[in-house]
Amino acid sequence: MPKQKTKQKTKGTKRILVVEDELEIRELYTILLEAAGFQVQTAEHALSAVCAMVVQKPDLILVDIRMPIVDGFSFVSEIRAHRDTRDIPIIAVTGLDSFEAREAAMKAGCNGFMTKPIQPARFAKEIKSFLSSRKTAAPQMPASNKSKSKARAGVRRI
Repeated sequence: MPKQKTKQKTKGTKRILVVEDELEIRELYTILLEAAGFQVQTAEHALSAVCAMVVQKPDLILVDIRMPIVDGFSFVSEIRAHRDTRDIPIIAVTGLDSFEAREAAMKAGCNGFMTKPIQPARFAKEIKSFLSSRKTAAPQMPASNKSKSKARAGVRRI
């Protein structure tokens, strides 16, 4: 069974599940998010992510689209199909930067879309902003430089 990184949750700490097949990217996201005060679980593919979610339900899922075994679109669709997980916010984080990829992510059930490479200096701050906006408004990602094309897709890039 793949390793899953988990730490004890402290009161008020948001749990983020990072589903990413590239070890270096998982480690980068973990470092950035933990430094910002998040509790991070990691999974190297969709099947290990499901196991991680059984152990501890996350407050947010960051999912890569191109992964082995089950792709991110299928993973998100499956998460949305189950009562216990359908309301977990999901952000696709992918190297696919096209209208079609954004449209497919939204159709699968993603609440947001980010393209790689991420901007490390802004990454955790924008994740916090996304989570904060969910408390008061409909889910959406903070605006970006490419907002026109992303708005047509119904998602906004961090």
